[in-house]
Amino acid sequence: MSLLTTEMRRAMHRRAVRVLIAIAVVGCALAGTIAYIGSAGKTATQLRSDDEGHPAVMADWWIADANEGFLAVAMFFLFLGGFFGGATVAGGEWRAGTMTTVLTWEPRRLRLHGARTASAALLAFAVSLGLQALFLASFLPAVLVNGTTAGIDASFWIGLAVVMVRTSVLTATAAVLGIALATLGRNTAFAVITMFAWLVVVEGLIRGLKPSLSRWLWAENVGTVMTWAQLETTDFARGPLIASATLLVYCTMIVGLATVTFDRRDVAAAT
Repeated sequence: MSLLTTEMRRAMHRRAVRVLIAIAVVGCALAGTIAYIGSAGKTATQLRSDDEGHPAVMADWWIADANEGFLAVAMFFLFLGGFFGGATVAGGEWRAGTMTTVLTWEPRRLRLHGARTASAALLAFAVSLGLQALFLASFLPAVLVNGTTAGIDASFWIGLAVVMVRTSVLTATAAVLGIALATLGRNTAFAVITMFAWLVVVEGLIRGLKPSLSRWLWAENVGTVMTWAQLETTDFARGPLIASATLLVYCTMIVGLATVTFDRRDVAAAT
């Protein structure tokens, strides 16, 4: 437990991690301000008639029949932030050349790697949950002064809580992937470039040349889990449970490879 706590503190002391959190907090404040200004002078009927919804209408925060709404905006950025934060935690150690020093303090590599991965996941989960709450709370002035809470009941809050937890789990998963890829490449940039190249270039080519294989792509499965809705295309259908299992297999393979690599490769040669 002491090693896990230490790794969590070390992660929070990373400048990039603190900058990411600060940017997210400022973004929440801006979103709330824009929502308040945009709802001023409008009636609840006018706000509800907006085809794209409005954050001053509390019922639009989360749409039960599609798991969408304004919280969906935060999902994408939290996933990216979790990945970059995890990559920074692992890659920063290699870039600074301090990995040998850390291993002198804790020579059991698997224990160190496990603690670092677990700490990143726990932090990403907690920060994601907190930022989502802050994001929605920033809309409260617009709701209470200019908007409406019509249609809000217990099922709405339960559904909203489930969506927030699911988003936090995805954010934690992204952080673990960031840790794994940065460990494999011993560099934050390697993790970011690899993920970008795969999602944009490789998956883009597969999607264009062989659409039927899209069911196995990261983006389709992550999107399905995020919305927790049946993905229907002309070439395939993908349910959220199958998408979750697919992502679990992919993550297990990447994390396993990173763990074996970290345990066996010469650390001194890279520092």
